[in-house]
Amino acid sequence: MKNTLLILSAIFILASCGKYEKPFISFKSPEKRLIDKTWKVDKILDFDGNEVASDEKFSFSISGEDSILVRTINGVSYTGSWNWLPAIEGKVDKQRIVSYINTPFLSTSNKLTYDIKTLTSKELVMINMDGGVTANYKYYLLKE
Repeated sequence: MKNTLLILSAIFILASCGKYEKPFISFKSPEKRLIDKTWKVDKILDFDGNEVASDEKFSFSISGEDSILVRTINGVSYTGSWNWLPAIEGKVDKQRIVSYINTPFLSTSNKLTYDIKTLTSKELVMINMDGGVTANYKYYLLKE
């Protein structure tokens, strides 16, 4: 009985471990930690490690079947959608987010992919994986 309890505890701990650098163990799903809060940029590091000034906020939410992303830059909000990146065998990769942001000056959506390094209920660290000016920028966000 004691060995069975020990084995079950070990399996539970290993199953709870996430893919992220932090937290090692979480009892909340990635969605619960990500959505229904506003994330304010604490700092952004460019690909050379230099800090980039920015007044940005991200809000992730789910409404029915829709996943909504609102990104606010210097007081101007851009709305789009987000999803976990598809993985093999019909599964999803809950370490990467793909988003489509609608911008008023473009007729098409701007696709952005983020690799999540840290996802706690109060801290989010993600890297922009797309090309362009902000490629590989590391975003440090805090719950507002």
